[in-house]
Amino acid sequence: MEKYDIIIQGGQSNAEGSGRGPVFKAYEPSEDICYLDVEYTLENVEGGHIVHYTDKPFILKMAEERETPTGLASDFALTFAKKYIEDGKLEKGRKLLIIRSAIGGTGYAFGHWGVGRPLHEKMLEMTDYALSLNPNENRIVAFLWHQGEHEAVYKTTVETFRTFMLDTINSVRTRYALPSLPFICADFVQHWKRHNLAICNPIIDELQNVVDKVGSAMFIRTENLPSNDRSWNNGDIIHFSRQALYELGERYYMAYKLLTDKQ
Repeated sequence: MEKYDIIIQGGQSNAEGSGRGPVFKAYEPSEDICYLDVEYTLENVEGGHIVHYTDKPFILKMAEERETPTGLASDFALTFAKKYIEDGKLEKGRKLLIIRSAIGGTGYAFGHWGVGRPLHEKMLEMTDYALSLNPNENRIVAFLWHQGEHEAVYKTTVETFRTFMLDTINSVRTRYALPSLPFICADFVQHWKRHNLAICNPIIDELQNVVDKVGSAMFIRTENLPSNDRSWNNGDIIHFSRQALYELGERYYMAYKLLTDKQ
């Protein structure tokens, strides 16, 4: 029976992984790094979309970059996991399991995320399942999050955003009796943010306030991490490029290391 260190990865498209383009050294899949994935379909509606989960079992597989019509797409949990292993955090005989609960274009504004709402509850269901694979040995080690573009675009108030974010973090920590579970999040792509400061700054400022409030948490800056458009001129300025996501994952890991070294 496998023993897993579990990483929860939640949020929207920059967590799901929408980075394309060239990289200096491509991520190499490892049997020690796994995904727990879920199948779903999207119904496009005015202002966004509705997520419909299928009844199919969760998918446990080796973690790797996704094949898309425009090339491989990466996500930052892959390089986080790679650094976690390189730094000796993964004990012999154990593997890493990444909970893939992030879905692009989702947020609090249209009822996707939030305690009792579909994506949050599915994230918990997936995490429960991961723990059940070996109840005495499996353990959650980190909660990685990237989300907020949705709230900026749809002008979620800072008060509403604060409440939802606090509930999201506290729900996970309380459910699994992990009051100091490291929570790590990050700023938006600077290319997009600079064009939308009026809507982005209030959300990012509040996200940093939440991080300060909950403790055992860290906010990552994203300067010098290019958009897809900067990497291969495709007009996409809201998503980190593939290489940027590699580097972002390493920044998430450094934050994790700082948090856990204090414990």
